Amino acid sequence: MISTFLKSVVLMACFAFSTSVAASQFSDPYQGNVMVESFNEKELKEMALKQVLVKVSGNTDISSLAEAKQLLKKSQQLISQYGYRKVQGTQYYSAVFDKRKINQSLKDMQQPVWGGTRPTTLIWLIHNNKLVSDNTIKQSNDASLSWSLQQTERRRGIQTQFPLMDLDDNLALSVSDVRGRFYDQVAEASVRYARTQVVVAELKAINSEKWKLNWQLIQTDIVSKQHHVLLSKQFIGGKSSITKQMVNALADYYASQYAILENQDEKFTQILHINGINSLAELAKLNFVLKNLLAISSFTVVGAEGERVSVEVKIKGGLNSFKNALTVQPHLQLDSSLPLVTEIASEPTDSEAQINPESETLIDKETVAVKTEALYFNWR
Repeated sequence: MISTFLKSVVLMACFAFSTSVAASQFSDPYQGNVMVESFNEKELKEMALKQVLVKVSGNTDISSLAEAKQLLKKSQQLISQYGYRKVQGTQYYSAVFDKRKINQSLKDMQQPVWGGTRPTTLIWLIHNNKLVSDNTIKQSNDASLSWSLQQTERRRGIQTQFPLMDLDDNLALSVSDVRGRFYDQVAEASVRYARTQVVVAELKAINSEKWKLNWQLIQTDIVSKQHHVLLSKQFIGGKSSITKQMVNALADYYASQYAILENQDEKFTQILHINGINSLAELAKLNFVLKNLLAISSFTVVGAEGERVSVEVKIKGGLNSFKNALTVQPHLQLDSSLPLVTEIASEPTDSEAQINPESETLIDKETVAVKTEALYFNWR
């Protein structure tokens, strides 16, 4: 009787789970997705938690930590929702873990927390002397390329996107443009996808078993026509292996830029000036963006003049990850045309501060106050 009741509950939970996550698929960093195969449920829970710890911390070796091993034994206590579902003929065990508990556990382990700032990367990939389309990746029988790429994305919590390669794309960009690294053309062709993080890559066969993958991750800016190479790598090996290496390298880079490692010894505040806020609705959107940035502890509107709003934010973690998280937001465009204004970026303490003669850092026994530059953004 009890067994029948429990089975019914699990079935209902599975149905509710599958319908609620159908749209998001594998995009939630706090959701672990494990192929069922021959594993029992206890093993599946631990594997799902291990996957989440990697996705949220950005640290692929986190499970080797003693604290993480202890946490894996308590996986049931961290689960908020779970179920089984089939995707493309493969059965998965999927578990959503409590965001607050996972974040706190990582902080206790002195590990970074990588929130929702995960740019989708557009990939212009030359394979068999053609640019690979989104449809090719989705429907390809070449598991060593498409399947390994998608599986690695799911394990690391990032997303990539391939172009449609329709008439517009073929007119905008050629194989020669990608192979020759003509960044202006790449940036213009990428505008329709609203992606500023773009990979240009070429996959070539060396022999029947070995392939060479040359690729670069670039930051494009169609307005300034300034393009920055963020990563430049070459991998040689099996097609599946080098595809995984590329996705892992992308995830490692993004984690280094956007994961927040809280430092209790450093306390920062920063002034943001945002131009283009001309209604309460736009102000509400700005509030939503700032509220959902893990790099921000709290914020206060300190001024408004015309369409410009000034916001003072308290930063959680370092200044670099904070600025990176802001500049990647689609509604915020860094305005580099305005002069930078130096401002003191922390609250003074009662103890006497000393000035380090080799830098502009104010050193204090209780806190470190860093001079930072006011940031100007255009709202779009």
